[in-house]
Amino acid sequence: MASHSRILLSLLFLSLSPLLTSCDKLNPVVHLHFYMQLVPNKTQVLVAQSNITVPNSFYNFGSLIVLDNVLTQGPENTSLPIGKTQGIQSVMNSRTVSWAANLVFTTGSYNGSSLAFLGADEVTQPVREYSIVGGSSMFRMAQGYILIKTYAVDFNLGSAILELNVTVYLPKLAG
Repeated sequence: MASHSRILLSLLFLSLSPLLTSCDKLNPVVHLHFYMQLVPNKTQVLVAQSNITVPNSFYNFGSLIVLDNVLTQGPENTSLPIGKTQGIQSVMNSRTVSWAANLVFTTGSYNGSSLAFLGADEVTQPVREYSIVGGSSMFRMAQGYILIKTYAVDFNLGSAILELNVTVYLPKLAG
């Protein structure tokens, strides 16, 4: 009986050894840095809302906002556009919105590629983190995270500039 257990353990180890040996090789990593320009009624449009008001908020609880925000190299809205953030935000309370969106790159070496991300954004925090859950083209099956800081905000207009630091782990290529 003991020899059967050893044989089974040996087979299990042999079946897992390719996985164990591949873990020591790091996935390729891409670091990106750029800015997102948020402009209500131009790049962000309210498409649905409840009648539940949220104190100190532009939107009601449950509001859905469709995004088509410009991504730029620098913080100025005249800076070189490199893509867009396309997706939706839902309002939870005066401090938290939930994102489900894509960073779509339209210029440079990542032109035609995108990164899908999700996360809750507690806007009063100095740095917020989102999960990268996939991508397309050069970022197909990517994983990673995005750190977002509020660079500037205009409370009168409801506009903002966000600074994004993106870390993307690309899948390992076979071979």
